[in-house]
Amino acid sequence: MSSAFLSHRTDRGLRIEPRSAGDLAHFLDGLLEGDSARIVCGATTLRVASSEDVVFWTGKEWTGEVRHTRAGVLLTTFGLVIPDDFKGTSIQVSDPYEAMCTLLRELHEPLIENKEGKISWDAHVHPSAIVEGTVWPGAQIGPHCVVPAGCEVGWNTILEAHVVLYAGVTIGKECVLQAGTVIGSRGFGFRPGPGGVVSVPHYAGVEIGSRVHIGANSVVAAGFLEPTRIGDDSKLDSFVQIAHHCQVGSRVMMASGAGLAGGVLVGDGAEFGGAAQVAQHLRIGSGARIAAKSGVTHSVDDHAVVAGFPSEPISIWRKSVIALRKLAESC
Repeated sequence: MSSAFLSHRTDRGLRIEPRSAGDLAHFLDGLLEGDSARIVCGATTLRVASSEDVVFWTGKEWTGEVRHTRAGVLLTTFGLVIPDDFKGTSIQVSDPYEAMCTLLRELHEPLIENKEGKISWDAHVHPSAIVEGTVWPGAQIGPHCVVPAGCEVGWNTILEAHVVLYAGVTIGKECVLQAGTVIGSRGFGFRPGPGGVVSVPHYAGVEIGSRVHIGANSVVAAGFLEPTRIGDDSKLDSFVQIAHHCQVGSRVMMASGAGLAGGVLVGDGAEFGGAAQVAQHLRIGSGARIAAKSGVTHSVDDHAVVAGFPSEPISIWRKSVIALRKLAESC
């Protein structure tokens, strides 16, 4: 597949109009430390940034990532101590998150051009579907589906009835999206503004690998700086929620009602029981298993098995349940 119609994205995140660090500091009314002549032309996250990218850091999360990031320009809070490991240019502002939103609206949004695609001669598109994106050979687009310009549906992929894609979504080969699935909707992000609560822009879209199965009425939200991603051969049941910016590995299994808050990293082969929920910005290790109805509030190691709320190793959780039952029986 080709994503030439997504020229406003890079392989790391979002493209912005090239600017020097000095220009950015002036535009954001920030305090610059470092090379004012450094040029950046992209915006992304600390984890994947290159020297051509601008990133933001509030000091609340990702301390390890800011130590190792290769970002060219770092937006951060006035007075926040930056680890010595960071070698780029920093710009201190009152609110780094809002500053990044402002940059995206001013320097990224004008670059967005969702070009219309084409429908392969042997794709099957229901007459009631609205298709303006690219549909590759063998794909099947069911009744009342929406595939807008700036989307791509891979070879032999099936969209069942009432599947809705948003611009900036790419889907690989041989996937199945069951009825009512929504991919690429704006993430749940809001910030206080002068006139009230305002929505955070989510321009980065969604990338879904090959042979992915997504159950009925599930939602995968668009990313803020990086695309939300789901790796090859992952299987999601009905009513699964994948929030903005999540990076889900290959062969991941999620039972009905499971959900990930924003920015969760999920390793290959992880498994989630029904209604298991994960808080934002956590890492679920490769091969980890999350028991049904667990509430995960901290990162989970590779191949660990956790249960309960807040989640803990399942052996401890089982002992806690038994102890509590014995205590209740003794009363």
